[in-house]
Amino acid sequence: MPDPDRAGVADPFAAARGALAARLASRRADAGGRLALEDVVAGVVELRPLPAVAFRVLELSEDVRFSAHELASLIASDQALTAKILRLANSPFYGFARRITTVRDAVVLLGFRAVRQATLAACVVGDARRQTSLDYDAFWQFCVATGMLAEVLARTEGRHQDHAFTAGVLHQVGVLALDQFRPDLLHSVIERSADTGTRHMAEREILGFTTAELGGALAEHWGFPPELVDAIGGHVRPLDELAAEGSLAATVARAHLYVRSYGLGDGIVPSQEGPAAPEWSQGALSVSLRLAGGMEKILERVDAFMSAATIS
Repeated sequence: MPDPDRAGVADPFAAARGALAARLASRRADAGGRLALEDVVAGVVELRPLPAVAFRVLELSEDVRFSAHELASLIASDQALTAKILRLANSPFYGFARRITTVRDAVVLLGFRAVRQATLAACVVGDARRQTSLDYDAFWQFCVATGMLAEVLARTEGRHQDHAFTAGVLHQVGVLALDQFRPDLLHSVIERSADTGTRHMAEREILGFTTAELGGALAEHWGFPPELVDAIGGHVRPLDELAAEGSLAATVARAHLYVRSYGLGDGIVPSQEGPAAPEWSQGALSVSLRLAGGMEKILERVDAFMSAATIS
């Protein structure tokens, strides 16, 4: 049965799905009974929080010929997404004084990149409140906060702020995928994490791969830009390696660690407040963080985003 959310938008998965099925057929015999990474990828290639319109928005951002009209038309093709974007545009997240009544007005008044960021994030932050081991409210709060802090880092260091925000919001999409595809396995990972002390070690023991690797594989399968694929799949690599590269993955990893040090739980493991990296309290980054209102103001904006993006 056709998905009404994809009406009027070409299916971006058809060719990739066929190729993946062929690879799975040749490898399944070697899986040894353990769930293979590509089995999970095959099961979640059409993960609901990533409708086809999100992929078109990503493509538009890479095209220098983009226009406000094209972006507004894409968003308008999805009624639920249109409602979310208008709620966001009129929420304290932006604090715009004038009432915004159309998506085109939102693009013109707030800017193409701001609305693109909001669109991608709103596509991911779903409305459903599933009864699983994952605390969805905490999970999304953590991811959106990571995106906002990644944006602060990018602004300080002269990088693409919209890329950083998107990567921060999406960096744990592998966790979301596992929860939607095999919530029993995520539950086992959470239980095992209490014994091993680290979630990624527990993931390797139970799954044979990490949720970061799963997220990266999904992002690559979906045709995300290479830098975004690397940020999603590689943000858990050792920070000294990432810092030496100066990559988007390093930006996301640094933001993730700061959010964690502030005491926010990610919906998977309990909050673990601890010392933050010195870079956040000195030099240019401390100035950028202060200009953003500090962590308290960022969390207020996270709450405003969540309220606008998750109310039906």
